[in-house]
Amino acid sequence: MPTHVLNAELKKPDALDQTSWAAIQDPFVRLKKAVGDQDRPLIVGSAKEMVEATARVVLQARGNPASSGDDYAKVLGLAHKAIERQPGPGITKDAAVRQAADAARKLAGLLRELRNSYGTGHGRSTLQQIEDEVLETCIDGALLWVRWALRRLQHVLAGALQPLINDLRTGTFAMGGLAARLEAADLPNLTSDDRRALGVAVGQRAARNTFTVRIDGVEACALSQDDVAWPSEYREGVAEGLFIDQFGQVQVDEQVLGVKLAAEVLSTHADQARVLGDLKEKLSTAAWSPSFVSQWGRVVAEMRLHGTSLRQEAARQVWSEIADYLDTTGTSYTTAQNSTNWL
Repeated sequence: MPTHVLNAELKKPDALDQTSWAAIQDPFVRLKKAVGDQDRPLIVGSAKEMVEATARVVLQARGNPASSGDDYAKVLGLAHKAIERQPGPGITKDAAVRQAADAARKLAGLLRELRNSYGTGHGRSTLQQIEDEVLETCIDGALLWVRWALRRLQHVLAGALQPLINDLRTGTFAMGGLAARLEAADLPNLTSDDRRALGVAVGQRAARNTFTVRIDGVEACALSQDDVAWPSEYREGVAEGLFIDQFGQVQVDEQVLGVKLAAEVLSTHADQARVLGDLKEKLSTAAWSPSFVSQWGRVVAEMRLHGTSLRQEAARQVWSEIADYLDTTGTSYTTAQNSTNWL
């Protein structure tokens, strides 16, 4: 039984918010406890969960949060690609090091297969013996990639933008407060990734019913035709955040104002169909938040009303397809619930 993990530590990136750090720490602590308890299946399962949690945090920080239904290999691959060329002090551009990091990704990718064979999360008709080498491979593979990713994430978060994103997740905003901070952030001169990450955070906070953020960061953008002041990457991030929360679940604000605003925010975007196609893919694999289960009918009705805000026919078609998907899924769920209640 490998015990070296009991003394292992992960270094928290300085600007990472506590909620995201807790998501990584939770499976890590569970992994260490499983080693101490000699719970072999839980060791395998926790190692895989730690990698997936880290990958999802990376994607959230990059402004491209994964859907709750995206599979492990997709999430890991996208996260690795998002940070493999991240510049920063002490970060090398050496091709051999990149190859080594990619080898770590491939090893971490095998954790899904090992977890399916040996780990928690699956009921089995027979129990397989789990050799020490399986456990060591899981632990070493997980720690190798997670530590590499956290070093890179430190530099992703190093800019002054991250405190604003952290505040959008957990802070408070007086009227006009976000407008001032967006002006100070200098949206036109941020990188494309940072613009999108900020847009996602604004949209997600507005979807949590913070009206000051909705007014300053969403409505102001929706009313403006200025694509310099409100760049396209910010707009597509806002639209996504109005529908997908930081846990990858489908969620809209309680008054479903975000539906109309999402269409208006994208009204000047040059590639509306592509943006909505990406959103459709995420919505089709995402779980529904408890609040959305009771709202889907209102959301569909609002989508039917406001698709005309989109200027491109192809975009209006994808918007309609999203509404159809939500309608079909919601109707099926309601029918199943009613049948269960009747029984």
